[in-house]
Amino acid sequence: MKKNYKKLICAVMVLCVMFSFSGCTTYNNFKAAFFPSDKITQEQTIKIGIYEPLSGPNADQGKEEVKGIELAHELYGTVLGKKVELVYEDNQSDMYVAETAIQELLSQNPAVILGSYGETLSLVASDYIKASNTPAITISGSNPLITSNNEYYFTATFSETRQGDALADFAYKKQKVSKVAVVKFLNDDAATQITKRFTNRMKKLTGKDSCIAGRFNIETGTTDFTELIGKIQDSGAKAVFLELPAETAQLIMEKAISMEVTDILWLGDRSWDNEAFLKFVESQELLKVAYTTDFGDEPATSMSHEFLEAYQAKYGADAVPTAAVAVGFDAYLLALQGIEEAMDLVMNTTMEDLEEKYDTDVALKVAKEELLAAQESGMPSGRQIKIALTAIEDFVGASGIISYGNTNEASKDLVIKYIEMAPEDEEAEEGKDAESAEGADDAEKPEESEESKDTDKTDKKDESADKEEKKDESKSESND
Repeated sequence: MKKNYKKLICAVMVLCVMFSFSGCTTYNNFKAAFFPSDKITQEQTIKIGIYEPLSGPNADQGKEEVKGIELAHELYGTVLGKKVELVYEDNQSDMYVAETAIQELLSQNPAVILGSYGETLSLVASDYIKASNTPAITISGSNPLITSNNEYYFTATFSETRQGDALADFAYKKQKVSKVAVVKFLNDDAATQITKRFTNRMKKLTGKDSCIAGRFNIETGTTDFTELIGKIQDSGAKAVFLELPAETAQLIMEKAISMEVTDILWLGDRSWDNEAFLKFVESQELLKVAYTTDFGDEPATSMSHEFLEAYQAKYGADAVPTAAVAVGFDAYLLALQGIEEAMDLVMNTTMEDLEEKYDTDVALKVAKEELLAAQESGMPSGRQIKIALTAIEDFVGASGIISYGNTNEASKDLVIKYIEMAPEDEEAEEGKDAESAEGADDAEKPEESEESKDTDKTDKKDESADKEEKKDESKSESND
């Protein structure tokens, strides 16, 4: 009888164990499917992925961005008490190689990806980034297509179209120019939007449509600009917005100098902020150039000072960092802040908080599993980091103050850098923020000026002007 009793107890215990495992089956299957075991264990290293052109035609620009990332990593090498490891994939400046590169990078499970220089390369990576729920920050990219179709892809610089407003303000208010022209590649939609903002702003500032002396379109690959310079000279324009790559702009300026057309203020976008082009500008007499950039000559914030000190300590007391280095530096720090703030949110969120937030059982269950996985692993999910990034406000970076305002597009001030070469080769530079009030150094975050507020309204107020400009541009294209 005693033996039978023992057998009965054993049978009951076996059944209990079976029911216990059976009850956990759904939980374990879900956990295995969405949170792999290597993620549940405490991570000792957090990876930041670098997706850049380290070879090919865009290698120099890609390496400038990487230089900023690596400098920030040297200063801030840990997050959440864990070591940060940089993992690299070279997209080789090639859109076909880029597709493989981003997949290889994602296979290493980075918390955040930084890059790429070259907006086409970022667009190639976009679908893979979105599908993997991995946040990414493009350092120099500002094409709206990168962010509008992918909530996981963030920018770290100002929008393209704001450059047009700022350059118009600079030309009219600082340089007292009231007659301008624009030059761009034929059928370049992005350039059309920027130059449209420029011309609309100039019309508003001057109160005259006649302030636009000419709109000129050139074919990609053009090398002889004799006719173009002749048209610019005949138009009477005193400032010309060349919405063109630095290499093409240099050829145009060289032709203008050879034709002794030297009374023009040449305006350009952030792409002009590269070492080779600036060396050319500084080697010429009687050349006036202004362009937009993220990083001026004077430190804008406390982090700007720290960045400059670290950069010059590493590269020499006279070394001058490009804007790409400064924004790369900021992108890395933004990634760390996103990770930290996401983890703070994880640790301060309870199951009761989730129950109040989610209406459906499915959404609630997924949110609970995600929260448990982050709390167990000590590492927030990509979705949690994405949410934290969108909430960043008043981030103090090397290139200025950055906010996202619950979006994935950075809001920040831009700088107009002005170079005027006198016959004695004396350089006069003006690096004042075209869209912020004075006193930014003291206040960390500069207040937006009334002029800047006005420019943000130009899209709605100048719709009729946009339509008129489309007509004018189509005429110009047919003439060219």
